[in-house]
Amino acid sequence: MRLAYASPLRPQASGVSDYSEELLPQLARVFELTLVTDKITPSNPALASFPRMDLRDLDARAKSFDAILYHIGNAPLYANFYAAAMRIPGVIVLHDVVLHHLRAWQTIERGNAAAYFAALRAAYGETIAAQARQNPASINRFELPLSEELIQRARGIIVHSEYAARYARRVAPDLPVAHAPMGISFNPEIAPSQARVKLNLPRDAFLISAFGEIHPHKRIAVALAAFAEFLARHANARLALIGAASPNYDVAPMLRALGIEQFTQRVGFAPMEMYQAYIAASDVCLNLRYPSAGETSASLLRLLGAGKTTFITRTGAYAELPDEVCVKIKADAHEKQMLVETLEYFFQRPDARQRLGENARAYALRNHTLEQAAKKYAEFLISNF
Repeated sequence: MRLAYASPLRPQASGVSDYSEELLPQLARVFELTLVTDKITPSNPALASFPRMDLRDLDARAKSFDAILYHIGNAPLYANFYAAAMRIPGVIVLHDVVLHHLRAWQTIERGNAAAYFAALRAAYGETIAAQARQNPASINRFELPLSEELIQRARGIIVHSEYAARYARRVAPDLPVAHAPMGISFNPEIAPSQARVKLNLPRDAFLISAFGEIHPHKRIAVALAAFAEFLARHANARLALIGAASPNYDVAPMLRALGIEQFTQRVGFAPMEMYQAYIAASDVCLNLRYPSAGETSASLLRLLGAGKTTFITRTGAYAELPDEVCVKIKADAHEKQMLVETLEYFFQRPDARQRLGENARAYALRNHTLEQAAKKYAEFLISNF
């Protein structure tokens, strides 16, 4: 089966780039693959053997493939993949249920307000469109996914959670939909002491690390406030923020106001080797988010796969995870206090951290291998296309 695989790849900074680069060798055992990239040459030498074409040439060559697989997420990086999927329908790997931020970037944020209002009208009716015309800032983008048009245009949908599968089936009841596990690679375990030496981190610190891009919906403000309160009790506590910073969300003033600047390390985007080292060095990991775009987080699965005590938000696809593999915190008025109290619990009980971490790694190994992901992709694509 000839498959066009359209996805961001490194050097494009994206979790989907990492995911695709790990999944491709597994899929290559079943499919005749051609990489479809957006104006870049992949930087990973392991991909050099794959045939490649530019996204701009797909229109002319689409008929030479049995299926086209588009990876789509909720960010400007996917704009050209989205446009191609609308022109040349294929199978969508929907990484986010919510695509509103992408659609807004494609339209109103680039001066085409009429297209944005038209998309809202088509999906949700004139009342919502009129509200947006009057005050675009009043629209809650997380509550209005704006992914309906893409799903209805697709030939099939692959998602990574039952939460997303239910949504896709509701939007397009007759469309083939597959829930494929998100696969991750499982690296040899790194001793925390070894990782701390490599990263020049204090060996006796209680290290709390937050992973993911620095955005308000990653609950950064409440996490910083909780850390400040925890630090007041435990002078050896340290916080690391691992993820690219948003140009519209500066955490520096919050760090200064809370008096935690010298106890917080802002790492920024970390290459995978460094990323894995920070995971290994951490005592507790945070992967909070609310509101949710309906995503399944590869970064979260990497934390679980590394056997780490991980705090998540009880929302969306995250809520599907078993209670025995992670700590679920509600994003409500008690969120900060729950974070503080739960941090205290695991600070005092290293044995509880170990048990939870063992459960987490066992769960990830049972359910989220790259082989399992590729098998589900293959079953779905071969049986439907």
